[in-house]
Amino acid sequence: MLYQLSNSVREAAHSGIREIGNLAIKRPGTIRLEVGQPDFPTPPHIVAAAKLAMDEGWTGYTATAGLLSLRERIAGKLQRVNGITADPEAEITIGPGGVGAIAALVGALVEPGDEVLLPDPGWPNYRLMTTWSDTRAVYYPCPAENGFGPDLEQLAALVTPRTKVLVVNSPNNPTGAVYSQDVQRALLEIADSHGVWVVSDECYDELVFDGEFKSLATFGSDRVLSAYTFSKSYSMTGWRIGYATGDRQVIDGAVKVLESNSSCVSTISQKAAEAALDGPQDCVGEMRDAYRRRRDLACAQLEEHGLLLARPSGAFYVMADVSAAGIDSRSFAIKFLEERGVSVAPGTAFGEVGAHAVRISLASSEADLQEGIGRLAEFLA
Repeated sequence: MLYQLSNSVREAAHSGIREIGNLAIKRPGTIRLEVGQPDFPTPPHIVAAAKLAMDEGWTGYTATAGLLSLRERIAGKLQRVNGITADPEAEITIGPGGVGAIAALVGALVEPGDEVLLPDPGWPNYRLMTTWSDTRAVYYPCPAENGFGPDLEQLAALVTPRTKVLVVNSPNNPTGAVYSQDVQRALLEIADSHGVWVVSDECYDELVFDGEFKSLATFGSDRVLSAYTFSKSYSMTGWRIGYATGDRQVIDGAVKVLESNSSCVSTISQKAAEAALDGPQDCVGEMRDAYRRRRDLACAQLEEHGLLLARPSGAFYVMADVSAAGIDSRSFAIKFLEERGVSVAPGTAFGEVGAHAVRISLASSEADLQEGIGRLAEFLA
């Protein structure tokens, strides 16, 4: 039977990260360096809170925007960590992971035919959002020679009357780039001068290794919408809980989008998230310190073999140059997996800029990173 699927969805490619991950699952013993999955367990006090919530009967629906008690705690975190003041009743919504919060913001803002500016390299899920929203993805380059920061002149030249949203991701996935304050101001000047909304993906906001990170919304523009997650800072990827904040009319629109696809986030996950914010925060610092050590080890090893493209300052990824292979990074990643038993994310999954690079996740053990990068260098040689 020929199914009459949506043309845009049918023609869209699946995530290149997932493609390699699915192949790796079928190969026992693979060294997994492709997935952004923290190798730390969720802190025990968070797990205990979820168990208690179930015992106490927190198993029904909540408001679509989430428990007010959780939104109040998030408002405190936003003020304390990000310098953002937000009304928990009208300017914060909970979403199913950071991706769900970002997708809800996009859905609230765009109409068919609008253009959405996306970073290249950039997280492939952004591209998928433009398929179901029937919008046009326009990619602004963030080249390696620029430390994977945005080329501001090219970005400005890409803005048209149809541009509705600029997606900014710092700390960045896949490059680990953390944008300077000058770059952030320049991005906002471009957006404000053209009346463009900015969706600031700050899901790695507490995983910064060098210098100070400032949230984009603190630079004075009222057109910034910020998205966060519990997945990375608290190793809660499978709990599927994130949140967004910004203009109350846009947040209200995002809540309507969430009503259509999730009704509300798991109440148990919401109670666990309350415990994450109420409990000790040293777990966040301990994981960040571990990622920093892994960053230093991985960069030193890659640099030794001439494979390091840029030193990441945040998130938990590093990009490696595989241009010596003479093939595109997708073909390389598949061949490397099949012949050396190591999975890395191909740069083609993130756009054109990384076509001859691969992403290595620092959310893997030091031993796996050392062995995997060693095999990478040998394979390229």
